[in-house]
Amino acid sequence: VILLIDECFDVVSEDEYELEKLGKSVFDLFLHLLSAPLSSVTLLRTLGGSAHALDKFGVLIFLNAVGNQLQHWGRIVLTMMNSMELSVRSMAVDFLVSLIGYIYQERGSIESISLCILSVLPEVVAREIALCSVSGLIKSMEDVESSLWPLRRAFADVEDTSPLDDDRVDQQLIPSLTTLCRTGQAIIDGVLVEIRLKGSAELDLDKLTTAQHCGHSTVFRQLRPLPPETVFDADEESILEAATYFSYDTSLMQKLRWLCTLTDVHVSKKQWAEVAESSILCAHSLIKSLDHLPNLWRPSRFDLWSDYRRSPWLSSVGLPDGPGNIGVTEFADAFFEPNILNQQRKGITVQHRLSVEDVCSMLIRVVNQIEAAYAEEDGPEDLACSQLEELLSMITASINDESKKKYHAEARTALRRVRAYICSKLAIFSERDVGKGFAMNRDAAAQMYVRVVLHGNKPQRFKESTTIPTFFEWEMPSICRVPKSTLMAARNTKHRNESWEDCICRTFAKPLVEALKSEDASPSIVATDQTTTDETKTYISVMVVHKKNAMRSRKFFVRHDHDGSITEYTVAHKFPHALSRQRSLITSEIKVTGQK
Repeated sequence: VILLIDECFDVVSEDEYELEKLGKSVFDLFLHLLSAPLSSVTLLRTLGGSAHALDKFGVLIFLNAVGNQLQHWGRIVLTMMNSMELSVRSMAVDFLVSLIGYIYQERGSIESISLCILSVLPEVVAREIALCSVSGLIKSMEDVESSLWPLRRAFADVEDTSPLDDDRVDQQLIPSLTTLCRTGQAIIDGVLVEIRLKGSAELDLDKLTTAQHCGHSTVFRQLRPLPPETVFDADEESILEAATYFSYDTSLMQKLRWLCTLTDVHVSKKQWAEVAESSILCAHSLIKSLDHLPNLWRPSRFDLWSDYRRSPWLSSVGLPDGPGNIGVTEFADAFFEPNILNQQRKGITVQHRLSVEDVCSMLIRVVNQIEAAYAEEDGPEDLACSQLEELLSMITASINDESKKKYHAEARTALRRVRAYICSKLAIFSERDVGKGFAMNRDAAAQMYVRVVLHGNKPQRFKESTTIPTFFEWEMPSICRVPKSTLMAARNTKHRNESWEDCICRTFAKPLVEALKSEDASPSIVATDQTTTDETKTYISVMVVHKKNAMRSRKFFVRHDHDGSITEYTVAHKFPHALSRQRSLITSEIKVTGQK
């Protein structure tokens, strides 16, 4: 193929049409070869030939030749980046860096290639896990995590590319390249979290596929609790990072997919205020997308991974008595698109173009989730009314917008139906008596926050890399919202002479202490609300803090009784937020010099 390129390129180089036809034939051939299970030497040579063809034809001919198959090239390159062979993995990284660098030089942006890669990444990750599973290589969740380490390492190699020693990478490209790679790592984290939420102890592919595909008759999905040892994982942060990357005007479905996963994480933790906040982000994205529905891009499936006629080798995938490629394909497809559409109308396919009616149907379901989450939290009626009023204002503005008059009658009717539905939910919260029900116990219904600091002797978990990054920074304060379930447990276990704040701190710290003890088997892990200096022990310091604003606030403070001083903590986003915890960005000490 390389010889063909070298011999024919000069002959057809003057005719752009013929050059593009030759490029399409060459790149189609390379794509077909790379999709087959060839030896590492053959794959290495094919990747090398692809890189040579990219250099020879140029990136503009490549993009015109592959067209919408750019997403399939993304799938293949990602698959090669997860190869156990270092040579193949390195060549795949080199090809991706070349492609990204050339696209940036020609277009000044890598948004298109990044969107393609990150949109198909969940499917590729799931497929790699399924291939290992049907080959008998996965017996536990640790094996699942290990199967993705080559891909993680490859993303790190791409991120480490420096313009100082690689002239393909422009200095201005580094921020975009870093965002691509870190979002890729976050998406891998997200797929692992989804498997933890919906998987069984034996990691059965059929059960996982069914759980990922199926809808649910109740407002919230029935999910497995996350394992206790994952309490330190930055799972919420990784999923929110993945959701934040995607935009409502070009990649709405990908954004909704990760926001729905974030909602599932909070449901499994019974963090109902965060469930509401995540659902509100979904609602905002849906309403803002109404002007951009014709511009939304959704990936398509890769035929070479499922078409037995074009890829006869698919019949040899896996063990003889296993599910084979059918099981692999079904499992990968389950992670390909979010479930939020599958529950609205039957017969919706991947290529279905979203309509205003589809968005309105999803909005009604999301508003129903918001109402149910706030009802579970029991107490923040003012906050619920404020959020619903904002949604009502947005949907009303959309209805009254002059440019929306081009909508047909059914679309306008659907928008008005959403407005009426939001008004009905708003009326429920407006009329609800704050003093009724469980909220009669003001201690258990109040929005409580704690400051958490880990210090002293650092355990192994905080010394070594973990599959999903650890949220808490050592000796750095973090502000965490106390969920209703913890407040209820604190109320039920409160000692006679124990203060309410001490009881909350003890109850909140309990799972953190147990998680560290289960990993280190060390009795020297202590929960305290004091600053200590014994470096032979590990301390988890938990202290109740107070919001400066009754409804939403970025600032929290604690008053010290011994000298009357105040410590103020400032976080990035106002609580309540889609994250249940945030690191303190600014810590200020305020000394009180005198009182009247």
